[in-house]
Amino acid sequence: MEEEEAKLIQYILKEFGINPHSILLKQETTHEIERVLRTEQLDELLKFIKTFCDDPEKYINVNGIDHCSELIKNISENVEFQKRKISEDDEKIINFLVENTTLELKDFLDMFGQLYFILQVTDQLEKTKNLSYVLKMSLLMWCFVNLYELILLNIDRRLRSYLQKNSEKNGDNYIKKFLEIARERPKDHATTGLINKVLCEILSLNEENNSIFGKNSKPRIIRNKIAHYNLFYDSEKNKLVSSNFEEYSVEDFLENYYLLSNFLLRSFNMMVANNKFDKDTMIQFFKETFCKWYHYHILNNIQNPKQAREIYQKLVRKLKKGAGTE
Repeated sequence: MEEEEAKLIQYILKEFGINPHSILLKQETTHEIERVLRTEQLDELLKFIKTFCDDPEKYINVNGIDHCSELIKNISENVEFQKRKISEDDEKIINFLVENTTLELKDFLDMFGQLYFILQVTDQLEKTKNLSYVLKMSLLMWCFVNLYELILLNIDRRLRSYLQKNSEKNGDNYIKKFLEIARERPKDHATTGLINKVLCEILSLNEENNSIFGKNSKPRIIRNKIAHYNLFYDSEKNKLVSSNFEEYSVEDFLENYYLLSNFLLRSFNMMVANNKFDKDTMIQFFKETFCKWYHYHILNNIQNPKQAREIYQKLVRKLKKGAGTE
């Protein structure tokens, strides 16, 4: 089955707010679920759920996170990465996040596709020797802004969860503003400035701290310039140039690029080392997701067991209409 034809399972995953990368949820799995749903036969669905629960590794690539960790290890061992160390303030932020905050597995899965793609690009960039410098700088600038966005999203979700559980800290105006953000779309997050103010309040940092979020930090400034189309690579000067005539040497840009990368790689390594996202947790999440969907849509609406098949058929037809497959 072609990917564009797997509309029903995509519709359901969207309902749960997750879009797992195929390195975690095998493509064969989405195709099988799609096939089962299109039959409109409840027995087929129950058979699939039982098979999935009995042998989850048939459907989930439990080595996906290990593969991602291996990529991180290979990248981290590169001499250019090892030469750059994160600041004490960054270290303080990472330690706080790992020790005191949690990232919901649903949010992690939603970020994993972007993380894995950036790691693939970074890994290939380090290995490719014959790439023109213009293309290399273009890819590095793309990686830079996406690394920063991924870090912001990760910290936004962690801080929100932490502050909701520690309401005694919510008297600060900036923290109130942070919690009031709607986050209507999956990738919505607080601004860098607001995240910096919240971290300063929690960790007693100065706003002009030396972290990648500090008021005058170079990673923050460079990210904003790239994101707002205000920075380009001038191959004649071999510099990055902005419209207000500010210039950055390639060495300066790379220094901040590796700093960002190290922040993300270090925090991810610590999370995995603490078993936040191990094999059993991931399997349990997918089991609960499928069972939760079944219970919510079918079992909760059944007054008479004989109604189950009829309710399921109506549900699938409603899904087909919503997914545009009718």
